[in-house]
Amino acid sequence: MPPGRVVLWVASIGALALCARSLLLGPVPQIVALAAFILYMGIAVAGVLVPQLEMFGDVISRGERDLRAVALTFDDGPSPLTTPRVLDALRVAGAKATFFVLGVKAEAHPDVLRAIVEAGHAVGVHGYTHDRLYSLQTPRAIADDIAKTVAVVERVTSLKPRWFRPPVGQVSPRTAAGARRAGLPIVAWSARALDGLKSTTQERVLSRLVPRLVPGAIVLLHDASENEDFEPASIAALPALLAALAERGLASVTLDELLVEPGPDGAPAAV
Repeated sequence: MPPGRVVLWVASIGALALCARSLLLGPVPQIVALAAFILYMGIAVAGVLVPQLEMFGDVISRGERDLRAVALTFDDGPSPLTTPRVLDALRVAGAKATFFVLGVKAEAHPDVLRAIVEAGHAVGVHGYTHDRLYSLQTPRAIADDIAKTVAVVERVTSLKPRWFRPPVGQVSPRTAAGARRAGLPIVAWSARALDGLKSTTQERVLSRLVPRLVPGAIVLLHDASENEDFEPASIAALPALLAALAERGLASVTLDELLVEPGPDGAPAAV
């Protein structure tokens, strides 16, 4: 069981024990009850904000450490303004990546989405729109949103996405339940550039990511800004990032290649 889930179970048992004590022996001091409530809520919020804890469901945040490869992943596209530059940099380096697309942008720019697939990259879904309150939606609404975005990608490319990354990367119990209904694994990251922020610079992208370029890493980048109002710093930093990978003898592969290996009968089986 993931450590985050163990912590949640322990906290839940502690909360139940406190309730039982109050029923059997009388109310606990208010300060104790308040402290316990704040602690429990803090643990729950951490589980939502840090998906790698896997507190509320299974989350993939890295591949096998003995594989000499990493997966570069790009969120919030496709964009006709910036995605082609990312594709050019990847092509020059002979690198492959995975693009977590927004359904509304995929519908608006089907030619860019097709260019991603035609270049040999993988496509995942990032929600139909970039709803910052996504983790508060019902499991049914989340499953429907994922299905809607998958349908857009299938209609444009004839390929069915295999991976899901929630908007903002938050994984609540509802998010996890919705992804299970939709049948897509949730993918987080082991390294991120914070390039979804306008204030992030090219230098900061490299200083955050280069030390974390290790075998099996899943790297979170952006090929577009959420509202198309600025250019993510990772786009300018990408050639240097790819050069750092080459210097370390690491290949840049799709999530399909990083996370899927042949099963006993030769058919793909998820790691």
